[in-house]
Amino acid sequence: MTNSSKLTTGLMAILALALGALSCSQTETPALELPTFYSEEAVSQSRDLITQGYELLDSGFTDSAVAKFAEIDTVVPNGLVREYHTACAYGRAGDLDQGIMWLDRLVANGFDVPEQLEGDTDFESLKEDARFEPIVARAAANATAGSAAFAAGMPEYDSVPMTFATEEEYTEWADAQNRVLRNHRRIWTSNEYTAARIDFEAKKLACLRDLKANDTLFDYGLERVRAGASLVSLYEPWGTVSDLVVKEVDSYLASSPSDDGASEANYRAGLALSMKYDDEDPQSIAEFERAKPRLALVDEGSEFYGAARVLGVINQLRTPGTDEEVLGAEFKDLIAQYAAERNAYRIISTQYGKDAVRMLWPIPIDIEDIDGRMVSLDEYDGKVLLIDFWATWCPPCRAELPNILEVYEEFHPAGFEIVSISLDYETETPLDAYRTWIGEHDMDWRHTYDGQGWDTELVKRYYVSSIPAPFLVGADGSLLAWGEDLRGESLRAKVEEALGMIGS
Repeated sequence: MTNSSKLTTGLMAILALALGALSCSQTETPALELPTFYSEEAVSQSRDLITQGYELLDSGFTDSAVAKFAEIDTVVPNGLVREYHTACAYGRAGDLDQGIMWLDRLVANGFDVPEQLEGDTDFESLKEDARFEPIVARAAANATAGSAAFAAGMPEYDSVPMTFATEEEYTEWADAQNRVLRNHRRIWTSNEYTAARIDFEAKKLACLRDLKANDTLFDYGLERVRAGASLVSLYEPWGTVSDLVVKEVDSYLASSPSDDGASEANYRAGLALSMKYDDEDPQSIAEFERAKPRLALVDEGSEFYGAARVLGVINQLRTPGTDEEVLGAEFKDLIAQYAAERNAYRIISTQYGKDAVRMLWPIPIDIEDIDGRMVSLDEYDGKVLLIDFWATWCPPCRAELPNILEVYEEFHPAGFEIVSISLDYETETPLDAYRTWIGEHDMDWRHTYDGQGWDTELVKRYYVSSIPAPFLVGADGSLLAWGEDLRGESLRAKVEEALGMIGS
């Protein structure tokens, strides 16, 4: 079979799979309620209509933009896309009644991402209306109700949705279907996207089980555990996906797995329980306790042992009333032992990164700037220093730049300094291009650059897992603030406060 014919076969199978044309018997759990799939042409048309609508909106033609968004219903009539962008149009125009009406319709049709409503700047005028918060609350209720089915676990397919002669064919098919899912993400609710992901992971593993029927190293049960744990990131609460992972783990452990397999499964169960709620949610404490025995079952010889120990201590540190001084000493010892291990480092950086910096402070910079001069914390004694991890390719970093420039211009004469740590890649933004970029944007302070992006040594030393990642150092060398406390108007307030401390 040629590559082109394989791709055609794969795409035809994707369409059949998406439309439910392939029947597969299921055992143990009922089928998830799957969302509507649309053709690639329809998805592309909706994207074009959105772009055209915002071009009109940016030019001040609200009514024309609303009319353009109305056309979306002719290609993807699911009651979300048109509603959302029409609400944005009226929000920008300050038309409260129309904006609230369209938001109401949006949530009535299942929209389930309350954080997006609260964070979208197009809704600033609507947020002042008393009707806005109840709509956000209903979106949160949609999120809870729509995710309840995930706790039942992944579907189990007895028959194979498709057969493949080679792993190359399988990978080509899986990659193409993943693109289909990603393209639908802006059309579906968040829970619809997750449901489609769960179902596809189950089908994908059924295919892989058939393809690797003679491979003694292929562990189908463990792959289901891994697939469940990959559904969400380490940057957000897992909710009922945590229950899905634990269910898959318990099913796998009942099959008498190898010691290594059992250790990994128990680690992933402990991680899932630790991630179920936001760590500020009071319900998280009970889940931390449930995670504890799971993490304790990870064997010392396992590649997940260090991560399990680190996560256990982080959970304790996040529990109110614990002795941070004692646990902090233990945490530092664990960092010394395991921070170089990939799994442990990932847990530290995503779950406790900024607090880890606080505990380990001072953390040296000791790197050359782009002019070849060494940078050290000591040379900023008596100054207020912002250490800012960023990159030219990072939209949130660029969005924050005007605020940083304004604060620097105002407070630099009084003793405010900045060192920017670049996460740019040499392959994408060579040093000369980086110099040009910062020059054009008046970033007239010190910069470090090694062209390694996320592999930059200081990124690891400071446990940075997302950017921008700012840290504010006081004139006495103490760490004063970090992260969200240094974004937007908060940066000005913190810098002004820090400079006021110099003469006190």
